[in-house]
Amino acid sequence: MHEPTLIRDDDVAWEPYPALEGTFRIKRTISRERQGSELGMGVCELQPGQSTIWWSFIDGDSDSRVSMAFGASSHEAYFVLKGRFTFHWQDGTGVEQEREAGPGDSFYFAPGWRYRVENTGGTVAQFLWTMMPSAD
Repeated sequence: MHEPTLIRDDDVAWEPYPALEGTFRIKRTISRERQGSELGMGVCELQPGQSTIWWSFIDGDSDSRVSMAFGASSHEAYFVLKGRFTFHWQDGTGVEQEREAGPGDSFYFAPGWRYRVENTGGTVAQFLWTMMPSAD
């Protein structure tokens, strides 16, 4: 049985994470590695114009743009803390949709989709993310 755990911001370091170009910053506050949790949680920070890589929640996804595939049992949710994002997502046939989001907005990615997130504002932008099951 796991015990309740307080994770202080200063106790978790920012780490680089692959972007479409270069890297962005991620802070993994809750993970399988650190707490043995099936829930992953953290904060991502992107510079203006920066985009994450394509992630996939599609079993056996063969799209060449997908850099990380988590399978069709994964769920992920984002809460925008600051800045403006455009969320891009596709079904398995490649039909793309997008929506803009700002502070206080949430976005849910369900199994069966691939997606990426782009900072479309003029300032540094951050979102809180949760993922089940945890990717690490």
